[in-house]
Amino acid sequence: MPTTTARPAGDLAGFLAGFIAGEAYLGAGPGCFQCAVALGATDAGMCEMLHEFLGIGRVHRYQRRRPHYDDEVVWMVRSMRELVETLVPFLDEHLPASYKREQYGLWRGELMTYWDQRARRPRPCIVDGCAAPRRAKDLCRRHYYQAYGR
Repeated sequence: MPTTTARPAGDLAGFLAGFIAGEAYLGAGPGCFQCAVALGATDAGMCEMLHEFLGIGRVHRYQRRRPHYDDEVVWMVRSMRELVETLVPFLDEHLPASYKREQYGLWRGELMTYWDQRARRPRPCIVDGCAAPRRAKDLCRRHYYQAYGR
């Protein structure tokens, strides 16, 4: 009788990356990026596992659209910050060589270009040591008023 042992976290990461390679949708539109895995409700555990392991995204449940369809469960990540800071490093390290890896490379390039050049997010003041968000002329409110008065 074969013995079973628990898989180390590294094996689980590789398994989930392979699952993403087989089932995930990587979408890019004007200013909107997403990664989604949509499965029948009987496989909801996989979406929950992705959500728990990576700690990002949301799991949505949808009722069947037609009587002969199954209910649907979708794990979806749309937060730019979650995509850039969590999903991209995970897939860079664990995604196996495949056609999905080529698709991912193109998607990643578009995402990172958008993140670096056009994404709206708080950026810090240009004064060294100041972490307050920028306002006018790349200064925070306090440094702007110091430089230009009220």
